Amino acid sequence: MKTLARLVVPLIAATATVGLFATSASAATTTVRRDGPTGAAYSGDYRITNVGNLTFSDPTNTFTASCTGADLLGTIQSAGTGTLDQASASGCTSSLGAATVSFLNLPYTDGVLTYDPANGYDGTLVFSDPDLEIQASFGLINCTYGLDASHPNLTFHVRNPDNPNNVTGEFEGVMDDVSLGLQAGGFFCPTGVSANGLAKALGKVDPSDTGYDQTLYITS
Repeated sequence: MKTLARLVVPLIAATATVGLFATSASAATTTVRRDGPTGAAYSGDYRITNVGNLTFSDPTNTFTASCTGADLLGTIQSAGTGTLDQASASGCTSSLGAATVSFLNLPYTDGVLTYDPANGYDGTLVFSDPDLEIQASFGLINCTYGLDASHPNLTFHVRNPDNPNNVTGEFEGVMDDVSLGLQAGGFFCPTGVSANGLAKALGKVDPSDTGYDQTLYITS
């Protein structure tokens, strides 16, 4: 069990990043903007990347693993609705070497981004897409995780670029013990794995741009 648990934890890294910024059906009081609180409303493509390693463990901290890279692409409207169309994770390792992470059932579309400043954050993203599933594979072992009765949603805390607690200089999200439930994989797949980490999101200055350089911001 110890070995296989370490193989599966990178899966949660990818999932955590997906829920962090990806697609959201926002509350009516939330607006996505360019640059800052008085910027023009933003609708368009976005890209999400992790900042530093994403780290993972079981509830007792007996098992640990990490992923060095995550790259997520999608679209978002100024009211907050959007899609996550492409997603990949890289550099996911355990004590036994590399693991492969696959996103299933893309796109993911169901979530709520809410502007609600509290406790040093500027809002939350609650992601509850029932199709969200991610598979971690190592050798012949495949473990699939998603939402279930015990894990009905994923909640993430977000910060605007000018938040005094912001550490990336861009719109960012924080994962704090984010977890998913085991959907398939059998006895050898751990049922309780959580992730912690940080990621940032950028949009496009012009829709025709190939790069992502547009600072994003949320307000009421």
